[in-house]
Amino acid sequence: MYFWNTKQLAEDIKSNKLSDNDWKNYYLAGLILGTLTLYLSVLSPRESTTALLVEVILMIGIVIFGVSVTFNTHKTSDKNVASYISKMVALIFPLTIKITVLAMVLGFIQGIVYLGSNSSPALLEWSMTAVQVTISTLVFWRLNVHLQSINT
Repeated sequence: MYFWNTKQLAEDIKSNKLSDNDWKNYYLAGLILGTLTLYLSVLSPRESTTALLVEVILMIGIVIFGVSVTFNTHKTSDKNVASYISKMVALIFPLTIKITVLAMVLGFIQGIVYLGSNSSPALLEWSMTAVQVTISTLVFWRLNVHLQSINT
């Protein structure tokens, strides 16, 4: 099971090297990571409902667009539509770990900049929205890149 090496994971998927147990482990790990992320996000509630609402709307759009693009990329060479979900579940786990590390670094930088300046809390809220939207976009972009490499 890969925790970071998405390139090798994509190669293993392409070569059909993952067992049913591997697929199950990626699904389980992804669910655990998603659950942890959900509870960790509750620890720092958002103050600006407007920024949060804009973020939710943008995130829904990114998810719809991202799933559509990655699904079409998957369909170009693999007519087994059901395998799309398996590939997404496996690839999203190490990508989420990478993106979480990036998000922590960006959050740390945001905190330093916020504390070092006289910025308003609203500016911090909107920068958090921008980071979240950027991170989600990066996840789907990387998923699509890996699906393209699996298809070639």
